[in-house]
Amino acid sequence: MLWEIGVLICSIALLLLAIFAVPTILQIRRTAKNAEITLKAVNQNLPGILTNLDEITTNLTATSQSIHQNIDGFKEVVHKFHLVADDVVQFERVIREEIEEPILNTIGTFTGIVKGVNAFLEVWRKKS
Repeated sequence: MLWEIGVLICSIALLLLAIFAVPTILQIRRTAKNAEITLKAVNQNLPGILTNLDEITTNLTATSQSIHQNIDGFKEVVHKFHLVADDVVQFERVIREEIEEPILNTIGTFTGIVKGVNAFLEVWRKKS
């Protein structure tokens, strides 16, 4: 009799386990169906997505190459600008060395002449 009660308790426990496992199994089944539907949609859209990724990659490569070419051209322009700036500085230096001193001498001479004329006019006014 003891065996029969033990078997009965085990059977009831197994029955309760099966009853509580049914909703979980049904949920797993619904999740698997949803995953299958999602996987089919992904498989249908994946070729288009991969094509778009290839196009994007090609465009990025072309853009990168264009940027590198423009940067190289910009470097050349900057180099030429630097050469022109050096030429302007050199020209300014030559002008300063060649023209500045004669102009200062001329201004000094002109100032002396103006002072001399003013002194002459002042003396002439005093005598008149």
